[in-house]
Amino acid sequence: MAKMEIERKKLEEMLVALYEESYDKVARYIFIRIGNQQEAEDLASETFVRALKSLNSYQERGLPMEAWIFKIAHNIVVDYLRKVSKRQMVNLDEVTIADDSNPEEAAVSNDQIARVTKALGGLSPSQREVIALRFFSGLSSTECGKVMGRQPGAVREMQSAAIKSLRHILYKDTRS
Repeated sequence: MAKMEIERKKLEEMLVALYEESYDKVARYIFIRIGNQQEAEDLASETFVRALKSLNSYQERGLPMEAWIFKIAHNIVVDYLRKVSKRQMVNLDEVTIADDSNPEEAAVSNDQIARVTKALGGLSPSQREVIALRFFSGLSSTECGKVMGRQPGAVREMQSAAIKSLRHILYKDTRS
């Protein structure tokens, strides 16, 4: 087997493992950005299809392949948002709660989700993105920087500003 074929097979195996480990994280990231669960799952699948098609262009640059996947997801989200041309908010009817939750906990959880969703709408698009990547997808500052085209320090500063804004919005909301 030629060296290129062996390398390609190795990358395909890495991508399959990454799909199994990270599909849910990618789908959550996309969901937070676009607000539609079904579309988010479709776009997450498209992310991995595009990754497979462009596997020959993948180059290891000291960051995990997962950062490359999130960069592809980011580009897909940007394309999607351009097509729809207006932001959508998370539809609370699409939020699922585990069956073992009691009704009181479910009501409190739904209220918290609604407050956070509303607060996220008050952030800038880049602040929403950093929150989605860091907290909903679990990427590091370095990985987020790769996805967003920024330095890790800039990502941490943006994250800090986003959290402060969220606190302000949520605090203001509780006082109204």
